Amino acid sequence: MNALDADGALTLDKDNIQPGDQLNATGTGCAPGSEVRLSSQDENVGRAKADSSGRFSSPVEFGTIEPGRHVIRAQCDILLVGNVDVSLTSGTSGTSSTLVVLVFFVLIGATMLRRQFSALRVPTKN
Repeated sequence: MNALDADGALTLDKDNIQPGDQLNATGTGCAPGSEVRLSSQDENVGRAKADSSGRFSSPVEFGTIEPGRHVIRAQCDILLVGNVDVSLTSGTSGTSSTLVVLVFFVLIGATMLRRQFSALRVPTKN
C-alpha cells in the first residue's frame, strides 16, 4: 500500500476496493505548496495541493474502473506510487440459487397436489 520515492511516500487507505467504494490518498515529500496530480492508467483520479510541510490528501475518484491491480501515481516535483486491487463480487449468485430451489419445490408440490386430487375423483357413469 505504501511506496517510497526519494524522501516521500504515498499511502492509500485501502488495499482492496470494489467499484463505487471511496479511496483516499495521502502523501509526503512534495515541495511546499506544489500541485499534486493523481493518476491511474493515464486517467486523472485526483488533485491536491501540498501544505507547508509537503503533505497532501485527496480522494481518489475513478471515472471507469476495471477489476485488477491499479497503480496510483502522485506527481508533484517527485513521483510517488501506490497500488490498489479492485475486485467485483456478485450479490445475485445467492438469489438465483435460492430461486431455483424455490421453483423446484413449487413444482414438486403442484405435482403432488394434482395426484392427490385426481385420486379423489369419483368416476361418473353415463
